[in-house]
Amino acid sequence: MSRSALVTTVLSYNLKVWLSGLAAVVLVPLSLAALAVDLVVPSADPLSERVLSLSAQIEATLDIHGHRTDIRLVERPDA
Repeated sequence: MSRSALVTTVLSYNLKVWLSGLAAVVLVPLSLAALAVDLVVPSADPLSERVLSLSAQIEATLDIHGHRTDIRLVERPDA
């Protein structure tokens, strides 16, 4: 691997890890707030489930380890 490719790979990895951390900082309180809303106002489409789906989409989009892993987002009917 060339030096420029190595630099690009490492910087890309660091950016993805940083974005993942930022997403976690936002999603943790958001998921707790969504749970509180769902407990007070029951719904057929719980808000907390939508937050969890958003989290899965973000994880699949960031794909932190790139070609080293195979991450696929598959909607499960029982989820």
